[in-house]
Formats: sequence, C-alpha cells, structure tokens
Amino acid sequence: MGRLNDILEANKMTEKGTSGIYELFSQKNINFMLKLTNFTQSDINSIAKIKDCIGDIAQETVSSFYDYLMTIEDVRKIILSKPGLLDSLKLTQYSYISQLFGLKYDEKYFANRVTVGFAHYVNKISPSIYIGSYGYYNTLITSAVMICCKKNGISSDESINILNSVQKLLSIDITLAIEAYYQKSIDDVDKTEHDSLDRLIVLAEYRDEDTGRHISRMAHYSKIIAKGLGMDKIFQENILNAAPMHDIGKVGIPDAILLKPGPLNKDEFEIMKSHTTIGYNILKDSDSEVLREGAIIALSHHENFDGGGYPNGLSGEKIPITGRIAKIADVFDALINKRIYKPAFMLEETVRIMKEEMAPGRAFDPDCFGAFLKNLDEILDIRKKIDSEAA
Repeated sequence: MGRLNDILEANKMTEKGTSGIYELFSQKNINFMLKLTNFTQSDINSIAKIKDCIGDIAQETVSSFYDYLMTIEDVRKIILSKPGLLDSLKLTQYSYISQLFGLKYDEKYFANRVTVGFAHYVNKISPSIYIGSYGYYNTLITSAVMICCKKNGISSDESINILNSVQKLLSIDITLAIEAYYQKSIDDVDKTEHDSLDRLIVLAEYRDEDTGRHISRMAHYSKIIAKGLGMDKIFQENILNAAPMHDIGKVGIPDAILLKPGPLNKDEFEIMKSHTTIGYNILKDSDSEVLREGAIIALSHHENFDGGGYPNGLSGEKIPITGRIAKIADVFDALINKRIYKPAFMLEETVRIMKEEMAPGRAFDPDCFGAFLKNLDEILDIRKKIDSEAA
C-alpha cells in the first residue's frame, strides 16, 4: 500500500505502530467487522441504488457539517488555529463520502481512514468532540440518503432498508477512523517512552566510552536472533527496546572494578556479578512493559543453559527466552570487540570460543545459538552499519 506507507512514514510511525495499522486494515479484520455488523452483498446492492445521487450532494453535506462545527467555540478555535486546516478537512471529508458510497475498500479508502484518524489526533481534536460531532454528521448523511431515495422514486420500505445498510457501513467506518486515532496516540506514547529509555541508558554509557555502541549492537543482534527463532514483529521490537537495559545495573558498580584494565579477582568478580540484581531492582516495578522486560533481561542474561551461570543458577527453559537471546548477543559483541580488559578477537576465533569453550547446551540455548549462526551475516552487516554511523 504505497499511499498508506507514505502516510505512516510522514507520521514517523514505529514498526510496532505500522504493524498495528496494517492489522487494523487487514482483510481478516475487515471481514470480522462486516460479520459483526451483518453487512452483506445485499447491503452493497442497496447502497448502490443511491451512490450517484449521494455523490451529487456530497459537497453540500460537507459544507453543512463544517458550518455546524464552526458554531462550536472549542472546535472553531482548533480549526482556525492552523491556516488552511478548514479547507483541508472539507476536502478530506468530501473524498471520504465519495469513497464510502463508492463501496471500494481499496488502498485509497484505507489511506483516507488513517488520514482522518491521524488528523484528529495531530490537531488535538479529542475523541469526545470527534464522536459527538459524528452524531450530527450521521443526521446529515441520513437526510442525504432519504433525499436520494425520494429523487430515485424508491419506496418507503426500501428506503428504510437502504438507510439500515448505510448505518452499518457508517459504524464500520467510524470504527476504523477511531482505531487509527488510537493507534497513532499509542505510537506517540511508545516513542516518548523509548526516548525516556534512551536517556536512562545514558547512565550506563556515561562511564564507558564503548558502551553506547555495544548497547546498540547487542540490541539489534537480539532482534535478529528473535526473528531467526520465528518470533513475531512485536516480540522483536520489544527485545530491541528492552535488551539495552541488560547492563543498567553497572551504575552501581565502583569504577575501580568496572573500569579495571585486566581480569577481576574473586572478590571483585562477586561485586561485578551484582550488576544483574541491581539492574533488576532498578527496573522491576516500572509501569512500562519494556522496562519490566529489561529487568528480566538484566537479571537473566548471565545465566547458563546448563545451570552454571549467575545470579540464580537457572537452567534450560527456566531462563527467560529474552535472557537466553540477549546472552548470545552480549557475549558475541564482547568477544569480537576490544574491551578495557581484553583485545578484540577475530570473527573466526570469536565463533570458535562460542562453539567450543562456551558451547550451545552449556552456556547457550542450542536453538538460540542456531538462530544466531544462521543469521550471522545479517548480524555482521548491522555491526558494520552501527560502527560506521558512530565513526
């Protein structure tokens, strides 16, 4: 859907938000709404009888609607706050009526519904105003339908049937527009939350000059591994946003240990291990789903598949799947890049260490490791991209 894609890109919708819009306008969902309202071919045939007439008086209907809205002070202020908004709204509404009674649920129609829903959100027109004014709009449409029935010599009984068909169609239509409004609002909340998360991650980046790129790289590796496992796009997006929290607990580790240029002794390592529980305790009680998932990853990304990891010695599927994925992403990036306590290893050596010294079934979930190896080329591509952008 080219036009719909343009609208989503112009509104900077996230991948999750875009997925929500496409789900809304999927044939499966449209069929579900048609079934709920009992909108059938018979209804389409009924509306077809007044299609041309409605088109002739659509402009008059739109003018009447906006003349009415301009008498409501709060609405009038919103419309007049942006030059050209009134004409734009009228044009969109006229196009909407033409598409509505044209009975073609194609890309143009879908794009129009998204445009209407987004426009109400962007212009801060609350759902109460939108739905409330829709009542009057419905009255105007009803009047237009009855006028057209009369002009076409349609009997009273048949006119009522046509009106019932139109009401079914209108109920579907406003549902799509309101849902588009809702999807846009949710997406903006998500983007605000992600911005807050990015700022939180700065805490971890602040004390280690390479941490920022490490966080970005391992988060993208995690998403690629999740995709390789067949996880849906929402899961992939969630782990992309939650994985950067994996080492947030290092804010509680003393610099003498965190930045030590060499191996840690036993006591120092015990303190370092506490970053898992520190991170978990920082994030666990958040209202944010992403932060709560970040807490789980922070706590579990150093567990080993055979139970020999920390802090809780979990094994197998008792380790949360996000933790199992993040562990592989974290280890790979730590090995292949220079860290304050070690040089960078070449790719071949990195993979050898992961296969032989750490090993699937020992440190790693075999399925997750398989997805990692299968998608290694994509992982290397995103690593190169992130490092080149940071250079």
